[in-house]
Amino acid sequence: MAISASAYYSSGLLAAPVHTEVACKSSNTVLVAANLDRKYLLVINDSDTVCYLYLGGTAVASKGIRLNANGGSFEMSLQAGNLYQGAINCINSTGDKTLLVTQA
Repeated sequence: MAISASAYYSSGLLAAPVHTEVACKSSNTVLVAANLDRKYLLVINDSDTVCYLYLGGTAVASKGIRLNANGGSFEMSLQAGNLYQGAINCINSTGDKTLLVTQA
């Protein structure tokens, strides 16, 4: 079971989360840079198009982690045991699409 950013924040385990928007493009796009201090990451697809995340390499359509359109999400945390602190890239098939990123 995933633990939400608000639960981390209210428990005092993490500093205040940072919220950003990233325009995921039809070519490899940096979603977040490598961050050895990362303890939590949530990505929500706020667009009408499927996007793909790729951990530590160039994003390629139909490979990596699929984020479905209209709210598809991916969450990683130290608590869940799936935390990745390297760079994460994204891609989609149609151009600039908004991904919402919360990182702590």
